[in-house]
Amino acid sequence: MKVNRRKFIGLGSAFVAGCCTKNGGFPAITAVRSPNGLLCHASIGTGNMAWGDINSLCTHKKIEMAAFCDVDANFLARVKTKFPNAHFYRDWRELLETEGDAIDSLNVSVPDHHHVAIDTAAMKRGKHVYLQKPMAKTIQEAEFLRRTAAECGVVTQMGTQYNAYPADRQTVATLKSGILGPVEHVYLFSTRKGLSRRRRQVPKLAPVPKTLDWQLWLGSAAERPYAEGVYHPLIWRIWRDLGSGWIGDIGCHLIAAPWRGLDLGKGAPRDVWAETLTDAEDSVKDKVWPTAAHIIWNFDGIPASDGKPFKFEWFDGCSEPDNLAPAQFRPPAEIDALFAASSFKKRPHEGKAIKCVNGWLLQPHASQKAIAVDLKGKEVEIPSVSPAPTHYHEFVDCCLAGTRAATDFAWSTYMRECVIVGEIAERVVGSKLAWDAKTRRFDNPAANAFLVRPYRKGWEIPGLPI
Repeated sequence: MKVNRRKFIGLGSAFVAGCCTKNGGFPAITAVRSPNGLLCHASIGTGNMAWGDINSLCTHKKIEMAAFCDVDANFLARVKTKFPNAHFYRDWRELLETEGDAIDSLNVSVPDHHHVAIDTAAMKRGKHVYLQKPMAKTIQEAEFLRRTAAECGVVTQMGTQYNAYPADRQTVATLKSGILGPVEHVYLFSTRKGLSRRRRQVPKLAPVPKTLDWQLWLGSAAERPYAEGVYHPLIWRIWRDLGSGWIGDIGCHLIAAPWRGLDLGKGAPRDVWAETLTDAEDSVKDKVWPTAAHIIWNFDGIPASDGKPFKFEWFDGCSEPDNLAPAQFRPPAEIDALFAASSFKKRPHEGKAIKCVNGWLLQPHASQKAIAVDLKGKEVEIPSVSPAPTHYHEFVDCCLAGTRAATDFAWSTYMRECVIVGEIAERVVGSKLAWDAKTRRFDNPAANAFLVRPYRKGWEIPGLPI
């Protein structure tokens, strides 16, 4: 009997789903379209972060950039110039329907509110997926991603590309080595300027540009008029129903190495507390993320903490003199002093400082190195790391080999859930919220209301309860 590739993938998906209970979703579907063994790839999104993803992925010798999709014709025109032989689409649903038998993988690099709908549709077609952080907007969505990936047996990668950088890998290796003793406190901070610092104001309506399909851009988000320079591009991050705030943008990067190094895996915080600062106009305060936040997660003991409780603490108040946030939204003076006394000479705007029983691990974000100091401030030798493929090349390699990627959904969705718990604390400020990871509920009805989100009619996600 002759079986076309679409039916083959369907059969393969069913077979792999049947294997999931034994193998956790692997081996993955690894069939590739091209007779020369290239991974046939599509990109959903072509501007901003997507453009960076595209230019990183295409440097792999075993990938064919076959199709692209963007709701903005201006972004699509640029990618057409670089890849003239590819196929181009405005609607991701059309791309999947038309190219479904041809492509093997795709990256999803679009605003947060689109992530889960596109990603799960692709995985259900047997496609490997590279999904930009922060992956999902709700606890429910994160769990749905994890379950769908396991059922479909595909390779997945969360887009936290700094996992492949030497400093992140050194942080992981140092924490796993235990040379600084049990962990006590993980400080994460992002205090630089950025687009998300701009004042939260009432949008001023404007005509939709002819180059933009506004309804496709909105997708599952609530209907609203177009406003120039407010939603597209980039500024969508500050709106609660579109983006995930400052911590959703950067927090997934900063938390990844400690999460891996401490072997937190499927772990979850015991409780969370937050305070925030906003300069939003009154009419939009409930619709936007704050301009600064301070969050504390408390965890029960784990082997890496010698069984004792420990903390994660987040600061994202701006440190620039012309936009200086109050002290409680910036890292403690002790962190500034540690970096100043080290070979770094100054605390970076973004990074982490991890306090252990016998010393500190200091790491600027995106750096080429991390350093450790003992309790007297003397530098301690930490494990070196060997060269490694980029995060993007690793994804391609894993797709071709059918192996797990470093930040696959089997564990990174749990890490994302921890960040979401912090985001919810930003919406219920000043209250310590107990989180029960088993029942997946808070002890606070107001917080529980944010565990799910609404979807615009016609844009509901198949299989996801509402």
